[in-house]
Amino acid sequence: MRTLRPQRSSRRDRQPRRHSPLKALLLSAGMGFVLVAGIGVIGDRISRAHNTVKASTPAPGDTAPARFTGVPSPTGTEAVPFPDRRRTRALLAALREIDPALAHRRSVGRALSSCQDLGSGMDRSRVTERVRLRFDGTARVGPRRAERILTAIEKTLCPS
Repeated sequence: MRTLRPQRSSRRDRQPRRHSPLKALLLSAGMGFVLVAGIGVIGDRISRAHNTVKASTPAPGDTAPARFTGVPSPTGTEAVPFPDRRRTRALLAALREIDPALAHRRSVGRALSSCQDLGSGMDRSRVTERVRLRFDGTARVGPRRAERILTAIEKTLCPS
């Protein structure tokens, strides 16, 4: 009697399939093309973004934008000129004597608005209250301190 043995699969005996060198070359070339095209698209986007930023940034030799030449008056009266460095330093030093928390760059714009209020003929008590509201936050500003701030602004910044 014959015993039946399981037959061996012919696949087990075979070596793994190898791709032809031509296929490998074509696959590598295709992947390289996709990679280079992707880099080119990303580079174009970066270049466009750079050109947009460059076009919107003023050149170093350009003068300051018009908004820094002074604070326009909403009532049509004379504009308060933007202070030079000497006046700005004097204002910040005077504010630092009142409270060191008041001596920052935002205080210059707030002081210019206060000068504008004074120049428009607004009542001094109303201007003092507006100074208190403008400068309160970084430092505790009450009515007395607001009066001291307004006096410092008048002495250093407001045109005579």
